[in-house]
Amino acid sequence: MDINIFNKIYSSIIDGNKNIKLALTRIQSILTNETRESNEMLRIYQKYITDNESITKEELEQANKQFSDLLKGLGLAGVFALPGGLLAIAFIVKAGEKLGIDIIPDKYRK
Repeated sequence: MDINIFNKIYSSIIDGNKNIKLALTRIQSILTNETRESNEMLRIYQKYITDNESITKEELEQANKQFSDLLKGLGLAGVFALPGGLLAIAFIVKAGEKLGIDIIPDKYRK
């Protein structure tokens, strides 16, 4: 057998592991950011409800935007859990674009 075959297999495995590590690092970063933003949203809503401190219009808009993004993400996660969910998400996003409905959270748009 040719040693090049084993070298190719080994290098593809190593490359795959690097891609997995990069993807997991990116997911960790996204989840960390989401947690921070959700905690900030909750802090703003708590200030708003208790009325001990006044909040600015910008803070309330930021909290509402984060809440909207959170609901969009939860909705997409729910659809993804269904059989054929990945195809359903693609269909929902396309249908939303045609109807002018924002389906994907703003921060994940490119």
